[in-house]
Amino acid sequence: MINKKLYSVLQWTWGLPQTMIGAAVFVIHKKDKHFDYGGATATAWKRKDGVSLGKFIFVPKESVSEQGVSGQKDGFLLEHEYGHTIQSIVLGPAYLFLVGLPSILWSRLPYFSRMRKKTGRSYYSAVFERTASELGRKHAQNAAMR
Repeated sequence: MINKKLYSVLQWTWGLPQTMIGAAVFVIHKKDKHFDYGGATATAWKRKDGVSLGKFIFVPKESVSEQGVSGQKDGFLLEHEYGHTIQSIVLGPAYLFLVGLPSILWSRLPYFSRMRKKTGRSYYSAVFERTASELGRKHAQNAAMR
């Protein structure tokens, strides 16, 4: 379990670059539903994908109940994105280059999409995605209740 105050301090210092980008996206989506998730500021937006930028998590609104707890796949996406926020704390400014950019390329480039389809590989099999899921499972178990 991560202390919320320490979590915020680390995101606003060591994770500052991605947290600033996340804050800008948050402002753009200020009218969407927001809630606290283990110290992260989670937003339920209209897009179909999830994104984590430092202290900020963005997930599809369909995956979030009125209480702010994800109902999609037992909360997997919210938990996974929370795992990315832990990666942000561990990697600091390197997060954008070691996780953010590879994650965008892995999800958006048609080459990787075709390769995953051809080989049957899961999107979450890439090391940066698998690690986010593992960290999310470990640290987010009580995040919605804290």
